[in-house]
Amino acid sequence: MLVELFLAAQLAAAPTTFDQAKELADANERRIEKHVMSQLLESQGNALGSAMASCGRPGLDLSAFTVVLSWNADGSVAQSWRKGDTPLAQCVHKSLEETGIIGQWSTPFFTSIALSFNEP
Repeated sequence: MLVELFLAAQLAAAPTTFDQAKELADANERRIEKHVMSQLLESQGNALGSAMASCGRPGLDLSAFTVVLSWNADGSVAQSWRKGDTPLAQCVHKSLEETGIIGQWSTPFFTSIALSFNEP
C-alpha cells in the first residue's frame, strides 16, 4: 500500500527531465498486469514498426536511443522525452509522438521504448 501511494505521488508530479520520466516508466512497467503488458508490447511493436518504416534508411547513425512517453487514456501522447539525438532517434520520437499507441490506458501512463542496434 505504501509503495502504491509513493508511486501515485510520483505520477501526480509531472516529470521535467528524461531521467525522471524514465524512472516513472520503469516503475509503471514493473507493476502492470500480464495481460496489459502483452497489449503494451504489441502496441509498442506496431507503432515502432511504423516509425521505422518511415524513418529508417541506409547509412543512418544507429546509435542507441530511448523514447519515454506519457499517454492519455486513449493512447495519444501527453508528453515525451528522448535520450539520443541522432536523426533516426529524432524521427522515431516524432513519429511516436504523432501516432501515439493504440489502446486504452490508465492515466497517467508512462512507458519507454529503448532501441539498440549494435549492442546485444
